[in-house]
Formats: sequence, C-alpha cells, structure tokens
Amino acid sequence: MASLSRLRIGTVLLALLGTLAACDVFDESLARRLQSVDGGGAASAPLECKSHAQCADRPDGPTACVLPEGRCVKLKSDACPTITGELSGDAIVLGSLFSVSGAQGMTNLPRQQSVMLAVGAINSVGGVPGPGATKRPLVLVSCDEAADLNGASEHLIKQLKVPAIVGPNVSQDVITVSNKYSVAGGTVLISPTAVASSIADLTDNDLTWIMVPSDEQRAPLMIQQIQEIETDLRVQRPDRPIKLAIIHRSDALGMGTRVALNSLVLNEKTLAENVSPNVGSVVIEPYTADAANQETLVSRQLAFAPDIVVMAGLAEAITQVMVPLETRWQGLPRPYYILIDSLKVPELLTATGDNDDLRKRVRGTGIVPTARSAEVLDAFHVDYQTKFPTSPTTISGMGPAYDATYAIAYALAATRDMPVSGASVSAGLKKLSAGGNAIEVSSTKILAAFQQLTSGKSIEAIGTYASLEWDAHGAPLGGRVEVWCVASGKPAATYASSGLTMDLKTMKLDGDYTQCN
Repeated sequence: MASLSRLRIGTVLLALLGTLAACDVFDESLARRLQSVDGGGAASAPLECKSHAQCADRPDGPTACVLPEGRCVKLKSDACPTITGELSGDAIVLGSLFSVSGAQGMTNLPRQQSVMLAVGAINSVGGVPGPGATKRPLVLVSCDEAADLNGASEHLIKQLKVPAIVGPNVSQDVITVSNKYSVAGGTVLISPTAVASSIADLTDNDLTWIMVPSDEQRAPLMIQQIQEIETDLRVQRPDRPIKLAIIHRSDALGMGTRVALNSLVLNEKTLAENVSPNVGSVVIEPYTADAANQETLVSRQLAFAPDIVVMAGLAEAITQVMVPLETRWQGLPRPYYILIDSLKVPELLTATGDNDDLRKRVRGTGIVPTARSAEVLDAFHVDYQTKFPTSPTTISGMGPAYDATYAIAYALAATRDMPVSGASVSAGLKKLSAGGNAIEVSSTKILAAFQQLTSGKSIEAIGTYASLEWDAHGAPLGGRVEVWCVASGKPAATYASSGLTMDLKTMKLDGDYTQCN
C-alpha cells in the first residue's frame, strides 16, 4: 500500500512539473524539491548557488560554488590555507598538495610556488578557454600534506571536487590519496616528484600520473655508478670484498629504489648472494621516516663500516643518517654516498658546505633537461626568480611542478566542450604528446598552445625537462637522467652536473663522471 501511494504521488508530481513548465512559471529549485520527495515525504535542500558570484561576500572568506550540487564551499581549510587567483566568472578550482611544513618544508615550498607561478601566467591571458568564447580563470587551493594529508585530500576532492591536483610530493602519499580519495572522487593527481614504479600499477581509471622518470627507469645509472666506485675501490682495497649499505625509507619511495637494485652485481655476486649471511657484503636497512631519530640504525652502520652507502629517502635521511654517521665515524676510509633525486635538498648543501671531504664522496642520480628542454628550463628559472627572488631554483621537482600545472590547463583547453572533471583532464593530457606542433611550456607560448588545442589539434608540449609524454599507465616515456655532484662555492655549496647522462629511451650513456670542483 505504501509503495502504491508513493507511485501515485510521483505521478502527480510529474504532472505538476509539466504544468508549471507549460505555464512558463517553472522554478528550478522548486522542481528539484518536488522531484526529490522520498518515501517519507522529505525533500532535499535547494541549490545554494549556480555560480561563484552567488557565494561571494561570505564572512568566512572566499567561497566557491561547487556544481552540480550547487553548494557554497569555503576555499580555505586548516590544511589548505593559501589561495592563488580570483573566483570570478567560470573560474576552475584546482589543488596543490605538498609538504610545506616540517622537515620537508624548505624543499616543497619552491615546488608549491612553481605551481602558483604557472597559475598566474595562465590567468594573465584570461585563463583557460571554455565553450564558445568564454575564458575560465584558474584558482589554486594550496594544501599541506605534512599537516593533514587526509584532511587536505577530503577538502580538495570531497568538498571542492577539484578536477586535478598537482601533488602529492611523496610516492607513498600518491598511492594513499589515489586509493582512498582521488580515484573514487574522479580527480586527477599529477605528482611532480613521485618516482615509485608501483604507481603505474594502480587501478586508477587513468587518473594518477607522474612527471618524472621512475626509480625503475633510473636504476641502471645508479647501478653503473655503484660498479664504477667498486672498480676504483678495488685498486685501493684488493684484499677484501667491497661492502654496500642500502638505507631506504620503508615506504613506496624507498622500496621502489631498493627493488630496482635487484639486478646489481657486486663482488662478482648477485645482490641476493651478497645479502646472504654467509657473504654479508651487503646490508639493507629500511627505516621509518617519522621516528624521532635513527641512532640505532647509525650504530649498526658504524659497526658494519660500509664502503658505499645508497640512500633513498627525503631530507630526514641527510639529517638523521648521513650527518650522524659522518660525525661518529672513526678513522679512515669513510664511505661514498649514492643518492636519489629527492635528496637533492638544502640540508645536503648545509652538510657538505664546510666539509670538502664529504662533498667529494657524494653523488646522486636525477633528471636533467634534454637538449630541447634546456631553454625552457632557463626561461622558467628567470620567471621564478623574478617572482620569488629570495627562493632557490635548484630544488628538484620545481620544473615538473610548473609543467604539471600547464599540462592541466592545456588538457582543459583541449576538452573545453566537455564538463570540467578529472575525466576531461585525463582525456586532454593525451593531446599533449600525440604529435603536431612543438610548443614550449612558457608564459609566452600559452595562447599558441590554446589556439592549437581548441581547434581540435594535438601538440607536442616541451616541458622544462622533457616532452610531456606518458605511457598508458601515466608514467613518463622519455627524458634524461644524470649523475649530479656538489660543487664548493661562496657563500654556499651548490649542485652541479658531473657530465654523465643517460637517455631513457635508448638507455645509452653520454659523457663521463667528473667530480665537481
């Protein structure tokens, strides 16, 4: 009986809606209330807004209209305190997610600022083209993953329903946010710094992308460097096996690098043979990044006395492992260090700045611009230094963060007749590497890119390090990696190239390693 009554009520309501429309007195909010009457007779709340303008002048700060729900949502939250751009017209709200506080703050603030720089450049030409002749400015909500990863993710994805986020900066956080929030919420994640090859294996509906080569792609150059140092050390220490320590974060970043070294041959033995208790020439030390210190790990390494130390982590690996190990080391010889790009941080420059011996024992692997991208990177550095004159430009991930923001804007332009969503961004990203005119990621080439993309053509977007080209899993296809080193200088040490690079498509080495002066 109750079901029959609800059916009759629904029939009457539909007839009433038709009558209202025919009489030209149709009211959208009334229609929504009538259509949403449930079994108990309750109606859903009416739309608060249909445009950002209807959410303006709120006492609690800038507020966006989130469609199609028609909800007014504050742009800021406790974990998302920074806004770039103005909520005008058909503005599109995007997010950035970096660890800008705590131990990683000095590294990630320049990355966040690189995204802000790109948003400003895109807005300077009116924003992203929309349907017809409309322009859609970008509004960036910048969040701190170190302060509250879950809270920031929920705010951006569940509340603001942003179509895309630049970040997170940590591989494990990319996996966590993808699995818990962004895939279900339909939001694209583009990380400028995540390198874990396991990200490519996510079931992500084409929504999770990375900007830089994975640990798996970089591993051959790292292995080549370990073996080169081994060869040099054998001349000095011919009477014993070379000892290697692999110290890594116990997360996706660290595990990815550790696993990528499985093919290493040291002392004419496989890695598995070297790790075995009978040989013991290699030790593998995972560590928990949020531990108060790594004193126990350091003590074990002092007892082991490695000749080479591979480190895969973030800034805490420098301050809590390398520096204490060097401080407590007794006698000679001291170890060589081989690092990944995420350790190209200010803390390492501080540690080596007044320690020339340590400086000469440190080298790392990381991305370097291709010949076509070198001028793009130079132009980015000039624009960044003009906007942020006191901020460093040598932090890894800055250029890729800038590129990622342009990639999102270009993708939105390529799909301007589609509803703005993660799906439209994902579809548009495929238009950036499908051939066509080569256009640099630059403030002076934005309109040229928009013109091509809105006419239905693809482009070859040339970023600060390589062409913006991905495989079917959202991982970069090309680019170059290098061996970098630390150069002495006044008033401080700086990062420089050793001259040795490897092309990721051909896997061919170019140049030779030369220790920085």
